[in-house]
Amino acid sequence: MATFSSIVYTIGTALDRAREGGMRVDVLVEGQWLEGHVAASDGHGVVLENGTDDHVVVRLERVSAVRVAARAPMLGVIDSSPRVDDSRFEGAMPMPGPRAAAV
Repeated sequence: MATFSSIVYTIGTALDRAREGGMRVDVLVEGQWLEGHVAASDGHGVVLENGTDDHVVVRLERVSAVRVAARAPMLGVIDSSPRVDDSRFEGAMPMPGPRAAAV
C-alpha cells in the first residue's frame, strides 16, 4: 500500500514556489486574471512583473485562484490495489447521495 504525506497547498505556497522556480503565474482577482512572474511576496501581498515597464501589487486575501505554468508538485502514482478492509479507510470518503423524505 502506498503512503502519502499531507501538506496544505495554499495560494501563498503556490506563489512562493512559482517565485523560487521562476515560473509564470496567473492570479484571479475579483474576476480579472492578472499575469506575470512573482517578483516578491511577503505573506500579505504579491508583486507580479509582466516583462514590460509596469508591475502589479495584489493583496493575497483578494486572490481567488492561481494558475501556475508548471506541473502540480504533488503528482504521484496512486495505489489502485484493492483494499482488504475498507472499514479501516482513513482518507476522505464520498458522502451518500440524497434520499427521499421520510413520511
